[in-house]
Amino acid sequence: MHSMRMQIRCGRSLLRSSTLIVLLALTLALALSCTREEPVLLNLKSSTSREGGAELLNLSFSLSTKESAIQVTVEASDQRSSWVVSARPAKDGVYTIGPLSMGVGVDLPVGEYLLMVMLDDGQRLQERFTVQRP
Repeated sequence: MHSMRMQIRCGRSLLRSSTLIVLLALTLALALSCTREEPVLLNLKSSTSREGGAELLNLSFSLSTKESAIQVTVEASDQRSSWVVSARPAKDGVYTIGPLSMGVGVDLPVGEYLLMVMLDDGQRLQERFTVQRP
């Protein structure tokens, strides 16, 4: 009887194929992670007004990425006063924060404030703005 040799793929050729597949998957994952748009805070506007003896601060801004809900921290120039609020965008994508107040008869500290935005995925954006007296 003659025995016929059957070729079985194993060893190096199988290892090369699986290594190639893993490298392709890693390359694809890296390419997709690099194409994600970096979020940017846009068009920050602040205004103050008086109502019922309290000075009020209102903020509006938009983000370059779509977010369903965010957490916003506003830190006053005295670095002792701050507000933490959750916000959702209006239909036009603009977030409105406020009115924020120190209370009746207490003016907002004048100077540079810090707006910090925490996105759904934990990324943080910051921007400074100034509150002045007219």
